[in-house]
Amino acid sequence: MTATTPENVLQETVKEYQYFQPELIQIIASENIYDEDRQQPWEIDDRDKPYIKHVKALSSSWRHLQLLADFMQVGTTPLRWKDLQTGKWSKDKPFNRQERISRTKVTRLDYHEGSNKPRRKDITSSAKLREALEEQALENGPGRENSDCAHYDVEPAFFRDQIVDYAWYNTRDRWMDPPRLDVAARRQRWLQIRFPSSRYFENQLRFKEGCDQFESFNVYRRLEDDINNTGVWDAEKAIVGLSRTRAAFWIAKEETHIEGAVGILLVDPIAKTGFPLWHGYRNWEDTPSMKDLEKLEGKMPPPGPTRKSFFGDLIYWLEKPEAFGPSLPTYPGADMHIPIQALLFLICGEWLTIAEYIQTRLAQVEWEISFPEHFLNTGETIDVALKKLHIWRRLVPLYHRMLTETLQRVFSFPCHTGAASTVDSLRSLQDSNSYAADRKAASSQCQCPLHQQTPSQSGSITALREDFVRLRISMEEFEKRIDRLTSVVTASISIDDSHRGLKDTTNVTRLTWLATCFIPLSLTATVFSMQQYIANIRYIIGWYFLTSLLLVFVTIGGAFALTGSVADIFRVSKNKKGKDS
Repeated sequence: MTATTPENVLQETVKEYQYFQPELIQIIASENIYDEDRQQPWEIDDRDKPYIKHVKALSSSWRHLQLLADFMQVGTTPLRWKDLQTGKWSKDKPFNRQERISRTKVTRLDYHEGSNKPRRKDITSSAKLREALEEQALENGPGRENSDCAHYDVEPAFFRDQIVDYAWYNTRDRWMDPPRLDVAARRQRWLQIRFPSSRYFENQLRFKEGCDQFESFNVYRRLEDDINNTGVWDAEKAIVGLSRTRAAFWIAKEETHIEGAVGILLVDPIAKTGFPLWHGYRNWEDTPSMKDLEKLEGKMPPPGPTRKSFFGDLIYWLEKPEAFGPSLPTYPGADMHIPIQALLFLICGEWLTIAEYIQTRLAQVEWEISFPEHFLNTGETIDVALKKLHIWRRLVPLYHRMLTETLQRVFSFPCHTGAASTVDSLRSLQDSNSYAADRKAASSQCQCPLHQQTPSQSGSITALREDFVRLRISMEEFEKRIDRLTSVVTASISIDDSHRGLKDTTNVTRLTWLATCFIPLSLTATVFSMQQYIANIRYIIGWYFLTSLLLVFVTIGGAFALTGSVADIFRVSKNKKGKDS
């Protein structure tokens, strides 16, 4: 029996917390999508909340918007409603409902012609956000609702897509997001990008803290243990956590705002515990020359991105548009491409880190298969490698799908500053899986300078297409490699089982010979026990062998009858029954 220690309890708590929550099954059952007449307990008065009122009115016809209406009233996903009221979070301030609703973290950047750095304003409360919107509304003239999303008249689906991230849905899930037609998605003025992120935790306690921080987010995200940290290369208690992340970009209609083009970026929060894997992405900015450093007169070079927060890094690069390459020709709305450029650079950096990490884990599995005596921990078997591969058999196809969505949506997203060729777009999508077709689609979607890839415009969005195509090819190679490794590991397990079976057979053979040695001893003891005087037992011995031989022949005959003719009789009768049926 395994001894109960604090470490064992913590390990089991982390596993249960991460992979199975029995109470979640009951919550899912209570949020049945087919229960249409149920009155939700979180309904609020929306008379002074025009955007919530607008979303609730739309949700009757656009059913997928019901989740957004519930989210705006609860302050987080409806699955957490019970815990917010009476559960484990009811007395915990970070999980308080009102605190969740009032959370605000907004950075406004204004780009002006002739200025390399945008004007920045940080907003950390809903009251300050409302004041900023009201000031802007007074400058631009009355006639618009001056509250949050209503100020810019943002499509509700833009926010709804950011709330949850599920790889699949149960048949009763109320938050199921119906698939959209591609022809309809092309009319959207926003795009959403899904990508993975990785984080290194020193021990299980830090990992659980990270999971708790993910639970504290208003949007639903989950941190997952990759179960690959059992090799001899890893620290004993370290964990690499993987999560699926979303980012979205919305562009306002050109005629809507007289102050110029307006865009909104949405990004997910991240856990503060742990470290970015390998300290994150490579700094793509050109290194300063020695002459440039000499001009600083002994001062340190300017600091780079902190890599502690995706939001913070995004703002850092948004304030340095020159880092994306040579400036593009000026045209109406050119500054609108800077946010999507910075976002794509960061996302591509995260993808490259994930691809390198998968490559590392698969290489370690190969070493464990080739040299198990050196690279498997004491007491482990090759079965451990199969468990490691299973996590990638599930995640890599999902990553491949994410990259395919990115290639189809981002690089065909109209900039709304130039004409788009719809016919060429549809024709190129017919063969979107091929590399040549991907490049053709990229060159035919939009006529603005940013989407025209030329050697002099290395900073364009289209220039990043090569990286995403290369990442998708890597995922395809990983899928094939995982299948091959799974076959090899399965074969190795079968060989090990055969060796164990052969060893067991050898042991049984030895036991059989040992038992055989006792047969004459038992026979002699039996015969000698028949008569006290050995000289008088010759008649008894004769009768003994006569009876024994007769019984032997009867036994052999019965065995032949049962295994031969009798078996044939049963087989014939069984065949007759099969024909009759």
